[in-house]
This record gives sequence, structure tokens and C-alpha cells, in this order.
Amino acid sequence: MSGASESATVTPEVRMAHEISRQFASEPPEQAAQTIAAHLRRFWAPSMIVAFLTEAGAGADLDPVVSRVAELLR
Repeated sequence: MSGASESATVTPEVRMAHEISRQFASEPPEQAAQTIAAHLRRFWAPSMIVAFLTEAGAGADLDPVVSRVAELLR
């Protein structure tokens, strides 16, 4: 996920998930995904999680950690 043109089509939830994942870039991928999924469950409104999972299921361009987060939230 990169480039200014993509930012116009990326939903806020997908953008935020990627921003959060960057904070955990030094962690092992599975540990990062588990931590991010727990964070989203705790702090995101259910509607935000639904919007994120809808975009993930529709083929949004997700990095591997964010894709794993979506799997964990399903």
C-alpha cells in the first residue's frame, strides 16, 4: 500500500489498520497481528470492524500483517 493516488480510494478503516501495523513493524508478524486485532476489538466501534472486514473481503490491498488481522477478526 503506497502512493498518493491510492489514499483517495482507501477507506479510513483500512488506512488506520495499516498505520497501526507500522507501529508494530519490529515485532514478529504473527505477534503483531494478534496485538493489532486485540487493539481493534478493544478500541474500534463494531461498525468500524465491519467496514474493515468488508473492504478486506472485497480484495482491498492489505499488507500481510493487516491481512492476518482481518483473518483473526473474522
